[in-house]
Amino acid sequence: MFGLFKKKHAVKKTPEKEVTPVLSTEEVSQLKNESELLVGRVDALTGDERINALNRLGTINEQLDQLDAAIDYFEMSLKEKEQFGDAYNGLLRLYEEKRKQAAYAKDDDGIQKWVTKMDDLMGISKRVLKSNY
Repeated sequence: MFGLFKKKHAVKKTPEKEVTPVLSTEEVSQLKNESELLVGRVDALTGDERINALNRLGTINEQLDQLDAAIDYFEMSLKEKEQFGDAYNGLLRLYEEKRKQAAYAKDDDGIQKWVTKMDDLMGISKRVLKSNY
């Protein structure tokens, strides 16, 4: 009568794909130049300067779609000092992306590898939280 007991049909939404911005050749060139400069300097740096340089290298490599190199730099940064920040957030994104790629390829070992890395990252977050209290 008034539609009180009619079943509502759910409208299925298709998940929106993340659109990654396409870099111009000039932007790619600038990022590569900055990366080369940082790689040459990073070994001489210490403390927060080194961490910032490693994080920047991770970000640059992520922008250049060199995910494995980005992961390496972010992991080096977290080894220097376990903290929340660019490295932690970058690794969360990259581990999830690598897990998705492994799932798409139906690579069970790859899925397990990246899930384990995400679990290890959660362990870091627990240690960081405990150290703040």
